[in-house]
Amino acid sequence: GAELWCIGKEFGFTPHQGQWDYRSRVAARSSLPHPALRGAFQLDNASAALAALDALKDKLPVSMAAVRRGLTEVQLAGRFQFVPGKPQLILDVAHNPHAARSLAQNLANLPPCPHTYAVFAMLKDKDMAGVVAALNPCIDSWLVAGIDAPRGATAQLLAAVLHQVGVRGSVTIFSNTADALAHACNVAGENDRIAAFGSFYTVADVLASRAMRV
Repeated sequence: GAELWCIGKEFGFTPHQGQWDYRSRVAARSSLPHPALRGAFQLDNASAALAALDALKDKLPVSMAAVRRGLTEVQLAGRFQFVPGKPQLILDVAHNPHAARSLAQNLANLPPCPHTYAVFAMLKDKDMAGVVAALNPCIDSWLVAGIDAPRGATAQLLAAVLHQVGVRGSVTIFSNTADALAHACNVAGENDRIAAFGSFYTVADVLASRAMRV
C-alpha cells in the first residue's frame, strides 16, 4: 500500500545561480539555499528529503524556516567531509563502485592540485577492483592499509588488486590506516590533497588517529 514517489516524476528540482527551486505533486518551494554538504548530487538528496516531508506533512509539519535552516546547517560525517587544515584532507566512506564514481566526480570538480594521495582500506567482500577503477584517474599515489576486522582486506590484497587494475599512480603498503595517514601528511605539500576512503572503518580510523594527535 506504499505510494511511490520518483525524482523527475512526482518531485524534482531546478538549479539556479546560488539557489534552487523544488516542486512536487503537492507543493513548491523557490529560492532555496544550496545544501551545506558538498557534492554534485546533494540537490538530488535534498529534493528527496523535501519529498519525504511533503509525504508526511499532515503528521509531521515542518516550517519553511526550519527547511532553510536544515539546508544551510546540515552536517554528515564521512560523506565528502573536508577536515580543516593543510594539506587538504577529504574523508569519504565510499565502498562500492557507485559511491566511488560520485567521489571521483566530486574530486574532479575541485580546483586542481599538484598531487593527490589516497589513504585506502576496504573490506574484502566488497568490489575492490570496481572502486579502484572508478578513482584511478584522480589518484597520484595510493597508500594502502589493512583493516583489523574479520572482513577486512589486508594491505597486500589491496595492493594486488591495484596492480591488477593497472593504476597509474605509485602503490605503498602500510600495516594500518594511521600509519598511511601519517605518511601522507609527512610527504604531502600544503597545496596537495589527501583523500581517505574505502570503508566506514577507514574513515573511523582516520578520525581516531587525528583525535589522538591533537
